[in-house]
Amino acid sequence: MFQLSFLNAGLLIFAAATVLPLIIWLLAKKKPPRLLFSSLKFIKLSQQQEKSRTRITNIILLIIRMLIILLIALAVARPMLSSSRFAKSDKHPPTALAIVLDTSYSMDYVEERQTRIDKALAAIKSINAQATEADRLILISRDAPWNDLHAQIYAGAIPEEILYSVALSWQALSWEETFAFAEAKLAESQMPNREIYLLSDFVNEDIAVKSQYPIAAIPISELESRQNLSVSEARPLPQIVGRGKQQTIEFRLTNHGDQDRDEILIQAVLDEIKVAEKFVSIPARQSQKEEMVFEIRSEGWQSGYIEVLDEHLAADNRAYFAFEYFQHPRVAVIGTQPLPLHLSSILQVYTGGRKPDLIHPSNLNLQILDDYKLFIFYEFGEMTPRLREMVAELDARQTGSLFCLGQSLAPDSKSFLNQRFSLNLGERKQSAISIDFISPHHHPSALIADKDLRFAQVSAFWQSTAHSSSMISAAQYPLAVSSPKSALWLWDISAPSAFFADPAFAVFAYRQFSALQSANVPMAELKVGDSISASELMLPSLDKLSLAYPQYLSREPGIYVVNPSLENPAKIAVNIEYNDSDPTKVEPQTKIKMLSEDFTHEIFMSRLGRDLWKLLLAIALALMILEIIIVKSMEHKSLYRSDK
Repeated sequence: MFQLSFLNAGLLIFAAATVLPLIIWLLAKKKPPRLLFSSLKFIKLSQQQEKSRTRITNIILLIIRMLIILLIALAVARPMLSSSRFAKSDKHPPTALAIVLDTSYSMDYVEERQTRIDKALAAIKSINAQATEADRLILISRDAPWNDLHAQIYAGAIPEEILYSVALSWQALSWEETFAFAEAKLAESQMPNREIYLLSDFVNEDIAVKSQYPIAAIPISELESRQNLSVSEARPLPQIVGRGKQQTIEFRLTNHGDQDRDEILIQAVLDEIKVAEKFVSIPARQSQKEEMVFEIRSEGWQSGYIEVLDEHLAADNRAYFAFEYFQHPRVAVIGTQPLPLHLSSILQVYTGGRKPDLIHPSNLNLQILDDYKLFIFYEFGEMTPRLREMVAELDARQTGSLFCLGQSLAPDSKSFLNQRFSLNLGERKQSAISIDFISPHHHPSALIADKDLRFAQVSAFWQSTAHSSSMISAAQYPLAVSSPKSALWLWDISAPSAFFADPAFAVFAYRQFSALQSANVPMAELKVGDSISASELMLPSLDKLSLAYPQYLSREPGIYVVNPSLENPAKIAVNIEYNDSDPTKVEPQTKIKMLSEDFTHEIFMSRLGRDLWKLLLAIALALMILEIIIVKSMEHKSLYRSDK
């Protein structure tokens, strides 16, 4: 069985130029002028015979020229003739290998005192030892920036310094993207024999891709059962009663393995100092919420992590947190009426016993902005130019603002809020509605997202269209929405709603104040791959970046410091998605040959075919010589006849 393929199939389009000699011959063909002579029977017969011979010769030349163009076009396209009948050789032919290394964090799992990614790198070194100078090797990870720098075509072997630079990919490329990149690199190699070798633990992800090249998987581990602990969702709890310097961090501990775990050590680290630790037990395949309490030693930004000491998989052992702490933050209420009692009492707890200051809109000036950490707008009347100027200055200074709606809302204030929060505010609706959605992704609402509300009814609210940044909603009506520097509550805070008596409201309001106090950080809890707004940034690695465009896509978990040159720079916690924490081995849907543990004798085995381009060029050259011989022969005969 023979099969023909082309390395540069796209260049076959030039084969269309084969018809050019035919087109030229047809267009250049002219009918000779008719001349009348006396009856010369033998001369006429001779001319007809000569004309017939010339026509045959011209047709042969035309075919030769068309074949020359066709053969050259085919040679450029690099045809390969493959067959199972070709003899095998002990010495492997020159081959291009794309080595696809799975760098998702499940590959960091430790077994037999070695991570799976270390085992994969050892296998790559074995491939290096088998390669010759005629081979071309390409190492491809699942990290796009790493590939841009290091996924080059190397002659003979992949340099060891490249192997040492391999790191985990916290936001791994999809398998489709990874294999597409591998195929593109193999096409660049211009090698007749090309193979793809995959090194992966096949955890949690279906590999369902099609490739024109053979794919073989090199075994990394045969271990089916994995034991793993992870810690996630580390969140500071609000101190609703008795605000002091003690802080409680709530987090989730998960046992992903099939064995019970006892006496697990968990520790809390604040600003690189261990501040608390405890031992816990957790059954197999269970997840439970835990708390740790420690003392805050200074005001300002606090950051750290909760860590479980688990030797199997270190990548998901930490959950990072960051928050701003002031024991007595000052709050200003901008409006004509004091806040309702249920909200002012929560504010009094938040400020450590200090009542919020009520400031009439007519008494506003920019000098008061430095005196307060948070501004609440309630029953503020018309949106005057002075109010607009103040809100703009709050945004510029990264000071948070909360807009609480009451019984009345001036038309220009409604227009201002529509523009600020991308809403379409309607009329105040005085009818009971039950909360049916609480977002788990926003900082203020995350703690109550999985709680059952005792009282979920809101008796009056301002109607609006659905909003993508809704923290709380009911029957698709948003009741609390956020923007980068402020928030809007659409329920009537002055109405006697049952929800205001629920403990969840106190927690939500407290965390809303806390989030707005730090208005220069995102309200949503960030994951790797989310955007951070800053002109200057310190990464978890302590490297500093000056950003021409004030947006940075986080690429690793940890604590990011926003504008570190400021006196009290904000800190942002970024965590992973925990996709690979629960180990489930998935059989790939793609046709992949599984190699044995002793795989070294099974690689470099492709016999994709024999390269025919040299043969085609040789035939084209022979045809060109034949054409020259025919043309010269015709010229010689023509001269001979003229002399005669």
